[in-house]
Amino acid sequence: MCTSLTYTNGAGHHFFARTMDFPTTTPWRPIFLPRDYRWLTALNTHRTTCYALLGGGRIAADRPAYLMADGVNERGLTCAELYLPGAVTYAAEPLAGKINLTPQDFINWALGEHATLAEVVADLPQVRLVSRRWGSDRYVYPFHWILSDRTGQTLVIEPTELALHAEIDASGILTNTPVLATHLHNLNQFLRVPGDTFQPATITAARDYLTSGAPLPTGPVPTNRFIRTAITRWGTPTLPTNSATQRAIFTWLAAVSLPYQPERRHERNHNYTHYRSLIDLEAKSYTFIPRITHRLQQIRLTPQMAASRHFPHVFPAN
Repeated sequence: MCTSLTYTNGAGHHFFARTMDFPTTTPWRPIFLPRDYRWLTALNTHRTTCYALLGGGRIAADRPAYLMADGVNERGLTCAELYLPGAVTYAAEPLAGKINLTPQDFINWALGEHATLAEVVADLPQVRLVSRRWGSDRYVYPFHWILSDRTGQTLVIEPTELALHAEIDASGILTNTPVLATHLHNLNQFLRVPGDTFQPATITAARDYLTSGAPLPTGPVPTNRFIRTAITRWGTPTLPTNSATQRAIFTWLAAVSLPYQPERRHERNHNYTHYRSLIDLEAKSYTFIPRITHRLQQIRLTPQMAASRHFPHVFPAN
């Protein structure tokens, strides 16, 4: 039940941010994966990274593997996975001659082997997403992905058919099911804007709505979280500095975070926010706030780190 957004501030810095909402109790923490890292896919094949990357992830319980939920690589490319139940199409088996991946492998491939959005898009026709569990996970997770780079563009990849395509997300917002097109239709309908696309009239209506003081949608439903985040993101005047941007975005994310309820901890469908993260694409910095301590931890993917670290590194979550 995640919420994500991209943002460009008045200083020209590009940001990506998200809440990581999931029912699993597996610890999520910042993880660094190096260049030239030979990693194991869930199909028991190996691939090798070209670029170092840093993001939020978890360690497999049954094999030496790292599942990344989001991250940035040393070239300033970001990617994050969000839940898309009821809408995905995966292949039953790998196909010779294709880049065969499971959905859980996608971020490692995207960030580990590409420098820009254009490179990802060029390789997408070769990718075949295969329905296989990742390690000891109970399910094959239904994902869609939001990506951005230092051009300021935001793309969404939704595997609603076997052939993968990327679409521009002018809103810079993504939550869970439904697909992006339906979210944009619902946003315009809420703001009483004609049409189904994100457009200048949508931005004007968001500003007017936020200024009016009218109540924003609340609750865990993805549609409400998309609308609320879009209105606060586009209705707020452009933030001038990086520090102001960080404060505002973490406030926006807090408003759509899901509470942890101890009495429901044994329920498989208890979604709650494990962490909030913020990436500055220019600085290659990853800011991580975990649920338990709320300690703000900022890690930079520096050129020295990318060049000198040759093994994965797992940072403490708290």
